[in-house]
Amino acid sequence: MYSKIIVGYDGTDAGKDALALGRQLAGATGAELILSGVFVFHPMIRGGVDPLAVEDEKELATQVDAAAGEAGVKSQNVGSTSVARGLHELAEKTDADLVVVGSSRAGDGGHTHLGGVATSLLHGSPCAVAIAPNGYRDSISELVATVVVGYDDSPESKSALQSACDLARATGATLRLVSAAEPPPIVYGKSGGREALKEDIDEEARTRLESAQSELPADVDAEVKVISEAPVPALAQEASVPGSILVLGSRGYGPVRGVMLGSVSRRLAMRTPAPLVVYPRGAHAEKHAAASAETAATA
Repeated sequence: MYSKIIVGYDGTDAGKDALALGRQLAGATGAELILSGVFVFHPMIRGGVDPLAVEDEKELATQVDAAAGEAGVKSQNVGSTSVARGLHELAEKTDADLVVVGSSRAGDGGHTHLGGVATSLLHGSPCAVAIAPNGYRDSISELVATVVVGYDDSPESKSALQSACDLARATGATLRLVSAAEPPPIVYGKSGGREALKEDIDEEARTRLESAQSELPADVDAEVKVISEAPVPALAQEASVPGSILVLGSRGYGPVRGVMLGSVSRRLAMRTPAPLVVYPRGAHAEKHAAASAETAATA
């Protein structure tokens, strides 16, 4: 599970939403929480050249340090050519498990909405990325009640399921495996037509879910659900209950231990009514392999 969480903070409402989510996850998992402000400088002009830039940097650092002190967590401010790059570099430097950011103010209240920072992180972060919905600081539940994971038996969804299982165990939440099995609008050459195909797809999806459920640890309260509709509205609806967190895996190509958005995760990041956590491809398997090697070496 998480051992170190970085929260991108700039004093705005989005930063406060990210801090609320970061504190919730750190409190549930025992992770170290680091609040970070990123001062953006022009690549050709470093801080100390422009007096106005120096004052802006000091003001940001004051805001971040004050918020960290009030929350009782550490702060670590950095400079970089972009906010996303700064958080990325800090995550690599500190070996963080999760970076938390807020949503764009352009989105609807109570939903996630990709801004520039989140978009950049979700196309290259070295660790999992969480997006807090707009207004999360005011609507946050005391406890994580349900961890919803989109599952389709792909390696990426299996990795997401393992991580979601860890989160559910740490928080005491119910783990819900959801498969959205939408049949094609037109069916040719099949006896029984679209309805028969729908039943076949639903049955296949349920078999995959129940097989995955049977392999989960006994101490995790897990349930499965097949929904016969498009994955984006189906998963968004499942995550609409207060106290939910939605977990997804990265798409199946791109660098290992790098987040790469697919079409479903991108659209969900624009409309999910709950915090969204996207895991890098292969990160969970790599982490467990390292842990197993360390255990064998010390046995």
